[in-house]
Amino acid sequence: MKRYRWNILVSDEEKSAKLSRDINVSLPIARALYNRGVIDFDDAKEFFRPSLDSLPSPFLFKDMQKAVERVRKAVETGEKILVYGDYDVDGTTGTSLLYLFLQSLGAEVSFYINDRFTEGYGLSEAGVAQAVKLETSLVVTVDCGIQAYREIEMLAAEGIEVIVCDHHEPEPETLPPAHVILNPKVPGCGYPFRELCGCGVALKLIHAFAESMRKPSEKWLQYVDLVAIATAADMVPLEKENRIYMHKGMELLKKKPRAGIQEMLSLMGIDAGLLGTGHIAFGIAPRINAAGRLHTARTAVEWLIAGSKDEARVHAAELDRLNKERRQIDSGMLKSAEAMVEGHFASFCSSIVLYNEEWHLGVLGIVASRLQDKYYLPTVIMGGSDGVVKGSVRSVQGLNIFEVLQRCDRFLEKFGGHDAAAGITLKPENIPGFRKLFDRICSEKLSLEKRQKELQIDSRLLLEDVTGKFLNVLKQFGPFGQGNREPLFYSSNLRLSGLPRLLQGKHVKFAVKDISGGIHDVIAFGREDIYRELERGSRRMFSMVYSLDENEWNGRKNVQLKLKDIGFDE
Repeated sequence: MKRYRWNILVSDEEKSAKLSRDINVSLPIARALYNRGVIDFDDAKEFFRPSLDSLPSPFLFKDMQKAVERVRKAVETGEKILVYGDYDVDGTTGTSLLYLFLQSLGAEVSFYINDRFTEGYGLSEAGVAQAVKLETSLVVTVDCGIQAYREIEMLAAEGIEVIVCDHHEPEPETLPPAHVILNPKVPGCGYPFRELCGCGVALKLIHAFAESMRKPSEKWLQYVDLVAIATAADMVPLEKENRIYMHKGMELLKKKPRAGIQEMLSLMGIDAGLLGTGHIAFGIAPRINAAGRLHTARTAVEWLIAGSKDEARVHAAELDRLNKERRQIDSGMLKSAEAMVEGHFASFCSSIVLYNEEWHLGVLGIVASRLQDKYYLPTVIMGGSDGVVKGSVRSVQGLNIFEVLQRCDRFLEKFGGHDAAAGITLKPENIPGFRKLFDRICSEKLSLEKRQKELQIDSRLLLEDVTGKFLNVLKQFGPFGQGNREPLFYSSNLRLSGLPRLLQGKHVKFAVKDISGGIHDVIAFGREDIYRELERGSRRMFSMVYSLDENEWNGRKNVQLKLKDIGFDE
């Protein structure tokens, strides 16, 4: 019945006990903190109260001063600046951030976003041509550029200088000939935190500019909401500097949402004051991405930079419409892909590599993510366009997919991305060779143990310890995401209290009690498989792994356990 591998993390009990006493929290809470690298009072203060004072200076980037001077010259002399961004959430928010900031300085600025279908990822010849047409003298990239050697060389030949703001893995031997490269992953960069998103790197540039010009901190801090959206959406670790941006950005989104955000929240039926990271990851981010997946990502930028409510409302409505269309498309693709997996892949392969020439390129990444989540195998989903194959790649925990693709490069025309996700381009005739090599490498790197998704459990817990106070402390662990997962707990010797209920044919709601006599409600989303088991074995004891949430019904609030997995005693 267990769906996952349970790993109860072992913390230093002596240090956890001391932390428990020092900050006045329960031992299970202290263990969860220890598992996140919080081992003393100062760590706890930084974790629970993220401060802007902890941010590293933007001038730790090797050539930040050079970048600031170049931007200042362009602004002061009236040069034309082009902000060049990627078509995903990170790229569009970063483009909006730089555009709005430069516009506020009185700069002559425009922006360019690639067409996903005709240009693909990164700087393109069409983008270079547009920069030349606009008589641009400075291009600033966001979330792209680190592998655009040829295109930046073309721009240089036209007398156009480039500042690269990127966070993707570089090819150290062939860094592009840009005026300045700001990328914490470039060897010798000097910046101490390498996990910024692209929008975060852009923020460091405007932070440095504002500081250099002795502008008030509000001059750059007003854009931290955009960094929070990008950070939540781009699968970068929510730790250290990113945690600070998320914390401050969420505060700004709740208290003072910009016009575009407010109009989108109204469409979603969400009160800004109740906004959470889940609303970003599963609500706002998909709507932003829908623009680039189905039409043009310019719509997303125009929505974010809208100067009036009326303008913002029009763009928000268009993004919402595109997202509904996108959901219909990816639902059909997912069914088709699942049929292919069940027929050919899941039983004997170490990866899933699927190709259908007719699949919509705009939703390949969504389908790849959902298949990876279902089968827990490295997944590549590919579609065709004008004789070229393009694909999205998603990895599993512990497998650096960028390194896998580096070993497959003889079959690839182009690739780029992160440890967990990437994009590829290849010729149709290279699909068989790529599929075989990709699977062989995954087979070498993935042990049988790594092929089952692991639940990292922070502590054992008695139900009597699950109180409102306990939950209030847990809430302060957020925002949750990669690098700061939601705390999980384990309870054993449980019995069913009352009868389980099946909701909407797929969710199970029931109550449990343990030897302490405590009784709590449990919700198991998407676990209809345990409904009959609970009915048949109502007297059997079982164990559960769960997270904690607050449920409100008819004006009353109570603590609810969110089931992650269940194991019945033999």
